[in-house]
Amino acid sequence: MDVAALEATQRNIKLSINAPEAVDFIGDRGELDIILNNLITNAVKYNRDNGTVTVDIKPMEGKVQIKVSDTGIGIDPEDVKRLFNDFVRIKNEKTINILGSGLGLSTVKKLVSLYNGKVSLDSTLDVGSTFTVEISSAVLGPDQINK
Repeated sequence: MDVAALEATQRNIKLSINAPEAVDFIGDRGELDIILNNLITNAVKYNRDNGTVTVDIKPMEGKVQIKVSDTGIGIDPEDVKRLFNDFVRIKNEKTINILGSGLGLSTVKKLVSLYNGKVSLDSTLDVGSTFTVEISSAVLGPDQINK
């Protein structure tokens, strides 16, 4: 998140996190970091200067919900269908100078599925995007199995 925070500062993008002080979650800290870092980094990269990125984390019945919203360029509905596949990068005049491998969101989807979760996207062109992740808060991550 340090890289995202640096770019956000340079581009005057306001980052805010709304979360309870603690959320019960059994899983791999590294995997959760990867999910959050990919979503937050994308929200900054595809945002507009002077925009905002908001992260909302809330416990739900047996789950944790994470929403990452931005005021960025948005995603065309036709592109959403392929967005979570490996090596997919949406290429258009707004994204031509944005670097990436096309693996971040496919990695998020794969990790979320390990926790019996789901990831969804609500996006409007030139308005912004909200990625919502819901993961089970009672599934053991790979590093806790066999301990």
